[in-house]
Amino acid sequence: MSLSHLSLKYFRNIEALTLEPVNGVNIIYGENGSGKTSLLEAIYYLSHGKSFRTPKHKSIIAHQQEQFVIHGRKTIHDLSIPIGMSKTQTGETNLKIQGKASRKISELAQLMPVQIITPESYSLFFGGPKERRKFLDLGLFHVEHEFFFLWQSFNKVLKQRNALLKTKPKNYFDQIKFWDKEFVRLAEEINKLRLAYISRFKQQFFDKMCAELTLVRDLEMTFSAGWKETESLADALEQNFERDARQGFTSKGPHKADFSFSVAGNSVENTFSRGQLKLLLYALKVTQNSLIESETDKQSILLIDDLPSELGEDTKEKVGQLLAHCSSQIFISSILSESISAVVEPMQRELQMFHVKHGNLITR
Repeated sequence: MSLSHLSLKYFRNIEALTLEPVNGVNIIYGENGSGKTSLLEAIYYLSHGKSFRTPKHKSIIAHQQEQFVIHGRKTIHDLSIPIGMSKTQTGETNLKIQGKASRKISELAQLMPVQIITPESYSLFFGGPKERRKFLDLGLFHVEHEFFFLWQSFNKVLKQRNALLKTKPKNYFDQIKFWDKEFVRLAEEINKLRLAYISRFKQQFFDKMCAELTLVRDLEMTFSAGWKETESLADALEQNFERDARQGFTSKGPHKADFSFSVAGNSVENTFSRGQLKLLLYALKVTQNSLIESETDKQSILLIDDLPSELGEDTKEKVGQLLAHCSSQIFISSILSESISAVVEPMQRELQMFHVKHGNLITR
């Protein structure tokens, strides 16, 4: 279930480019500003409907052009599925799957699970709970079909509750009590799915993916639901009502969930080196992709931007050993193709090199 074809038009500095990736490992190399990261960005955009580099779509459209266009083809067994999207200067998005128009980016996302690792991915540890919830919920989106609907429904109720807390209309306390019943019901369903997923994730992470890594021997993963385990969510909402009313937002619930890693009670952010955190990050991403693949029969995609960044030779080899467990289709960007040989060698997979220069693919 690989991405067997990718073509871009007017995407950043790429006027037109076509790529035929292999199912294994695809190395995209070139100087800074050559367009190699733009190729990863386009694959990410095709799955997520947004960039991992900027929220401003206009900066992605090539100079003096009206839109960018991305076309891809997913090969599932013997079936080839064309997919595509375009975005205009005015923000209009057009999606197509098998030649038919679609209005939901979630349909593309379901078809093509994509994760990315960049030099900024340390935000999973330092960027606050929101980044970690995004990571967790990406996995849930792919393996639990009801999660997306539950999360959308919950956010509508949360928005309504917060609006009442801010505006405080007449009888707003009674109105909030009414909404709280649905709030608690949806929250508990979401938490139930998260707990079950984390249990499976931890088993895959500790027992299979990282069994040989000394880095994780004493590592502990702790999950917080967004309210205390010792109290019900209904009680937590009631006890925090006055504070929530003063602040104008809801302080307890699954929208405040978080997870953390520690060693002997100390957070990894304070005890691990940058290289160790990078290795842990790779282990987490590979575990999530493996879990998605084992539970959905989909092949996921792992994008790695600027892989050699902050990795010593020993760490590169360990990253390669981790990626050897990964059956995802992999795209790696690097300035020099030789600088990632220590990563690629342990993987023993089909390999294709792509040299990009000034937004063009250089063929030998």
